[in-house]
Amino acid sequence: MYLFENILIALEQIRSGKTRTFLTTLGITIGIATVIFIVSVLEGYNANMTKELNVLGANTFQVQRDDQISGIQTGPREKRKFRPKIKPELAQTIREHCDLIEAVGAELWQFGVAVAYKDKKTNPNVRVAGGEQEFFLNNGYFIDTGRAFSPEDIALHKRVAVLGMDVVDVLFPFENPLGKSIRLHGRKFAVIGLLEQKGNSSFGQSRDNQVILPLSSFEDLFGRYRSANITVRIKPGVAFDEAKTQVIGVVRAARKLRPGEENNFGIFSNDSLVDSFNNIADKIKLVAILLGLVSLLVGSIGVMNIMLVTVTERTKEIGIRKAVGAHKAQILLQFISEAVVLSIIGGLVGMVLGFGLAGLVSLWLKIPFMVPVWAVVSSLVVTSLVGILAGIYPAARAAGLDPIAALRYE
Repeated sequence: MYLFENILIALEQIRSGKTRTFLTTLGITIGIATVIFIVSVLEGYNANMTKELNVLGANTFQVQRDDQISGIQTGPREKRKFRPKIKPELAQTIREHCDLIEAVGAELWQFGVAVAYKDKKTNPNVRVAGGEQEFFLNNGYFIDTGRAFSPEDIALHKRVAVLGMDVVDVLFPFENPLGKSIRLHGRKFAVIGLLEQKGNSSFGQSRDNQVILPLSSFEDLFGRYRSANITVRIKPGVAFDEAKTQVIGVVRAARKLRPGEENNFGIFSNDSLVDSFNNIADKIKLVAILLGLVSLLVGSIGVMNIMLVTVTERTKEIGIRKAVGAHKAQILLQFISEAVVLSIIGGLVGMVLGFGLAGLVSLWLKIPFMVPVWAVVSSLVVTSLVGILAGIYPAARAAGLDPIAALRYE
């Protein structure tokens, strides 16, 4: 009963001093809003990551020169620049010596290419891949119309191409691309297939702005100087780690690494990319929480100061309550309740503000809007603790006032 009355008194005090309440709780509001906003956005990204970062097909991983993909680091950098290039022939070595593998394919990439058809031309930002026939399934690409290239296309160095839908939209807005010839670096390639549209990744990069060529034709066009990626698809029912260990052993032998020497190549999988993103996200969350704690500290000082002012302003009221029989514990509970209510209001406003901003960002970036329950519960608990800690000293000061002196206070 006393608690309910104290809450009503607290709400009345807050209502009578709206501006002071706003300024007092501003630090708490900003702190909670910062944490809620950043955590909610990152949770939305995390919910999207499993789908968005599954850039490879199921049960598939890559052997590559570096421990990164799409500019995201997935391993230590120290010895990257000393690593020898991976040759496409490594794919055949893995085929011959790994019995746990269903399909292996080499691929090469060239970035920043312009593609032309008649008088139309794309921007010089198209990604061109050269791959073997395993390229499509191993990388999670599917043909929408037409066909993928065959072993014969690769063996005969045929100039054929499979287009992503962004390239189709620019070069063939009103006609069927199949059978037409595009130009790459002055050479013509017949369009034999179109990829299913995949849309943008979570990082805003289109996954449809690309052209896929047979590996042999790619090397004829761009040369063989670059390092290849080797995509590896595991047989159904085989343990992922077991197959990966077998491949690593074969690659180490092919690159003549002695026992105890570090790998001079990287192993990339969907899980490694998700883990790398989560590591980055965890660091951002930590920074957000630290910033929020600083704001909460500032806010708690504000609450304590305003409660001290409140005690001074209501000295006579305290004296009257004590004169009619109020105990120290009741006075203590009253002012602590007011501090807690003040803090919780600031926290609730911060939560609404944080969720509102996170919702707008989610709509803008087209990611799921996530409301982590732990963030809501933590915010309420933390703001309550802030209120209690900030209210203890002013409440103790109020409870310790001499009733006679308080009644004479002007």
